[in-house]
Amino acid sequence: MRNAFKVLAGVALVIILMVALHGTEQIRAASSDTTVALYDSAEIGVISEVLNLSLKKGINRVQLDDLAGLNVEEITVRPLDPNVQFLGLYSSESSENMYDSNVGSDVEVKTSSGDVIRGKFLGLKDGKLVIQGEDGLYAVNPSELVYFKASRMEKKGGVYALFSAPEDGKYAVEVTYRVPGMSWGSRYKLYLGEKTARLFGYIIVKNPTSKEYENAKVALVSGDVQFYSPYSPRYVYTLAVAAEKSGGSQGEPVKVEAFHVYPLGPTDIKAASTMMIPYISTEVEIKRQYLYESWSYDRTANVYESISFKADRVLPAGVVEIYRETEGGNLLIGENHIEHTPKGDVVRIGIGKDYDLKGTTKVLDSEHGEGWAKYRIKVTIENFGDESKTVIVRHYKYGGKLISSTISPSDETAQYVEFILTVPAGGSRSVTFEYEVNW
Repeated sequence: MRNAFKVLAGVALVIILMVALHGTEQIRAASSDTTVALYDSAEIGVISEVLNLSLKKGINRVQLDDLAGLNVEEITVRPLDPNVQFLGLYSSESSENMYDSNVGSDVEVKTSSGDVIRGKFLGLKDGKLVIQGEDGLYAVNPSELVYFKASRMEKKGGVYALFSAPEDGKYAVEVTYRVPGMSWGSRYKLYLGEKTARLFGYIIVKNPTSKEYENAKVALVSGDVQFYSPYSPRYVYTLAVAAEKSGGSQGEPVKVEAFHVYPLGPTDIKAASTMMIPYISTEVEIKRQYLYESWSYDRTANVYESISFKADRVLPAGVVEIYRETEGGNLLIGENHIEHTPKGDVVRIGIGKDYDLKGTTKVLDSEHGEGWAKYRIKVTIENFGDESKTVIVRHYKYGGKLISSTISPSDETAQYVEFILTVPAGGSRSVTFEYEVNW
């Protein structure tokens, strides 16, 4: 009896959905509140829109025009009124092609033999296109087509949502979806003086898609996002704004969960556009040093003259252009990349090769297991010059933890470890260390 009830209940649900799909008045949704979250770790935009829907009592079919062509599995629909039920989401485009959508319309086709046929398209029969021409019926093999011109070149249909409302009225619904291709990043310009430098930072917002958002609240998220968070962009943006108002500095990122969020405020994001927005202008004290960069593979490379400064704010990862201030103006002397840098950490940038110095990285041993790897590294700096020089050795271990070293590190972060080697003229110095990476 229980199994029979389940079958009857399933049949009833199918009937209800069929009525909803074919027997209800179609409603088009209008957005009243849009939040766009962009990520510097992935080329994707996550959009949260609050839709004001005029629903009838019972089941309603709502067409979501902005979601046509998107992945339905990545769309989240959440009624903000607890009395409204979300019954499902579907796309009618998945079962329709260009030929189906043009049945009954006037068409013009040209075959590989050079024949041009004009008339009313009647559909497909036995795998061939059937066209009612002025002088009779034509059956055309699709493989012989040179072109197919029709009045409707795009598919019918779109994305639809089903809602059940308790009474006639207006209801707010939040829809969250992803738009591939959108992104943001940082770019810096550093103007070097003798002891200080001027640092300018810019936010670069890219939207290569056809999507356009007017007066959207934009949240720029910095950090390695895995897209497991249950929070919508609207919620993250609200948290960031609240934290900013409670004591944060204007233009500073706000810590939300494991990420830093820049709440840009109302912004127009145009289709197929790139925007550059200034957000940092500061003067920093610099130190001039020598830098050798090392990774977990054998290599011999140059040592660079470097400058370093202490970050007085969080700096997202980005490209930095380096200029030297001269009497004749600012001269571009190099370009480099800086990692995501927490407030108070040291930024160190290589700006030019020192040909008297050479660095060598040697992997003495490595072990690998399920979810872990261990490395034993030796770095040697040789000095071919006629004066002693102090070199910063920076080895990128990307989340690894230092186990041992022949010289105490001068600095260690999750991304790298640094050692200071003073190398005599005509001599060399080395450091050997071991670390383990887990994932």
